[in-house]
Amino acid sequence: MESLKPSAHSIRSRTAAGATMMIASRLISRCIDFAALIILARLLSPEDFGLIAIAMSVVMIVEAIMELPLGYALVALPTRTRAHYDTVFTLQVLRGLALAAILVASSWPLSQIYNDHRLIWLICALSAAPASRGLTSPRIIEFSMEFDFWPNLVIEVSGKLTALVLSVGSAWLTRSYWSLAIGAIASPVTMFIVSFIYAPYLPVFSLRKWRDLAEYVGWNTFGQAVRALAWQMDSLMLGRFVNRFELGAFSMAANLAALPGQILIDQMMNPLLVAFRSVREDTRRLTMAYQRSATGIVTLGLPIMVGLSMNAEPILRLAFGEKWLAAAPILRWLCWAVIPTFFYGPLAALAISLEKPRLITRLVVIEFVVKLPLMFVGVVYEGIAGAVSARLVTALVVVGCAMLTVRELIGLRIRDQLLGSWRPTISVAVMAVVIAPLEISLGEISAYYQLIPRLAIVVGVGAAAYASLMFLTWSLVGRPDGLESHIAGLLGSGMQRVRRASR
Repeated sequence: MESLKPSAHSIRSRTAAGATMMIASRLISRCIDFAALIILARLLSPEDFGLIAIAMSVVMIVEAIMELPLGYALVALPTRTRAHYDTVFTLQVLRGLALAAILVASSWPLSQIYNDHRLIWLICALSAAPASRGLTSPRIIEFSMEFDFWPNLVIEVSGKLTALVLSVGSAWLTRSYWSLAIGAIASPVTMFIVSFIYAPYLPVFSLRKWRDLAEYVGWNTFGQAVRALAWQMDSLMLGRFVNRFELGAFSMAANLAALPGQILIDQMMNPLLVAFRSVREDTRRLTMAYQRSATGIVTLGLPIMVGLSMNAEPILRLAFGEKWLAAAPILRWLCWAVIPTFFYGPLAALAISLEKPRLITRLVVIEFVVKLPLMFVGVVYEGIAGAVSARLVTALVVVGCAMLTVRELIGLRIRDQLLGSWRPTISVAVMAVVIAPLEISLGEISAYYQLIPRLAIVVGVGAAAYASLMFLTWSLVGRPDGLESHIAGLLGSGMQRVRRASR
């Protein structure tokens, strides 16, 4: 039976391939989102984005409070039967109906709180998005169990393309904030339809296997609710104390700062969960797998966030136009509030694979308890600057607590967690020093035909400096297994194919 266990090399290869596919999926979908955002930002005003930010914050909080992470629960189960899938689908339907009812009922009171009657119909319409988001075919998880993430890519990209076409078309014709709502609704509806094309399933309503899912769902549902409250409290509080223009600028900056984390962390959750589950009986292999994945996330995410922070103004000017430059200083600092999350990116997958989701919930509660008073005081007295400061302080507290949680789960010392990312940290510091003189000159350029090549040079020089130092230090420390070895292997295979083709 020992021979039937997956080898470490096999798991690493399949996890890397799966993670690559999921990151590619999210990268493509986020590129589509970014393209839509660029177009919509030029067709609509910051006030429109500020209004949508309030409505979407309410929707996302209610959705998260009723979140049922049933896909992760199915992955964690030792065996899955038809009854499990029926139970999952039934719970999704019940959740969607309850969610829509709560949002519709809360729309009028919220319009009174924010003194904006437009929120009534906006929230009612947006309730269709989370309701349909939970109705994807439960059998789609079978592809993930086999490290086949191609269907996930097709489903997500299909939804994003539909949203792009409908939202941009509507904005072009109407110049109305409703175009943002149309895009938010169209994407999950399309994904729901495409999921049933890939993973056909005849719905049967049943709750027979609820108890098998309760352990995973209970803690995760509570954790998701608290996490959403912690994440969305910024927009809800700012909506009461700043105008819609300022809120729109903050919302834009927050969305841009969150993009790299959504690509690198969220989309690696499934492949990491499957990988950790495969080696959870071997503490040494599990520890190595966790540290490699955490270092990989830092390696990819750190230069992106530092580069985005340093070039916030030229990026906003080029992508969205002069009217969005108020978001530049906000974006510059929010990037630094996101960076600490990379150092414990795989923690959620680790805790779920070890059947200890309550530890993630504990961490989320700590974040909420720390952030709530800081955010309230900051917003009341300093507005947006106070909100940004609250995020920065909270991020530092949470990363320390997260590393303590990792030590509790697998015994990995905090010092080792920090030192595991010493090479990307040094490399990004050198990158920042190299591009700083170039970045300063960008602030004096407003013409697009000058800004595009100059920004491309800054990005190219920064990427070259970072990659060169990363591979240099990798060679100096003996070329350990990790992201660099995977990239080197891909490059080597590509070169061999080129040589064979040229013969």
